[in-house]
Amino acid sequence: MDWYRSKRAIVAELDGVVGRLAAAGVSPDAVTLAAVPVAVVGGLALLISPAVPLALLVVPVAAGVRLVLNLLDGALARSTGRSHPRGELYNEVGDRLADIALLAPVAFLPGAQPEIVLLGLTGAVLASFVGVTSKAAGAERLYAGFLSKPGRMVLLALFAVAAFVLGPVAWGPFGPLLLAGTALTVVERIAAAIRRLP
Repeated sequence: MDWYRSKRAIVAELDGVVGRLAAAGVSPDAVTLAAVPVAVVGGLALLISPAVPLALLVVPVAAGVRLVLNLLDGALARSTGRSHPRGELYNEVGDRLADIALLAPVAFLPGAQPEIVLLGLTGAVLASFVGVTSKAAGAERLYAGFLSKPGRMVLLALFAVAAFVLGPVAWGPFGPLLLAGTALTVVERIAAAIRRLP
């Protein structure tokens, strides 16, 4: 499943926002790095949710804002001519930190399977590593896969809402689904990289 297929259409819808950010002199790097504190807020909401269930409703918002920021930074960099290699470093490192901030807290929630959740998070980081390594080896950066970043955020958002409605028992399947999805994504990306590299 390629969650990035509709990216161009979504970015086009954000042209107005990109224009306002450019007019305000906002740096693309600032937009990139803003995703990290947004993810931290989402992660903290997860951690306090056993005592404050309403905090679970912050999680889909944080996940969605993270994805929008990820779309905006590249569009802003292209529209202002401020793309640079360091921006790619910020993007990749920021994405990994945001994944950890949003997904790792689930391992500490009642009803979740801690070891499986953390293995799933490891799979997410490994899938990203394969995508970056493909580019380093001479092919393009690989983003597609069954449970790429947008898929992980959708999965987390859905389970957060389910946990708000059903209680902690809803977190039970999250770890196995995350692990299976990220493992499949790793395999998909390795296979794609092998096909593209000499």
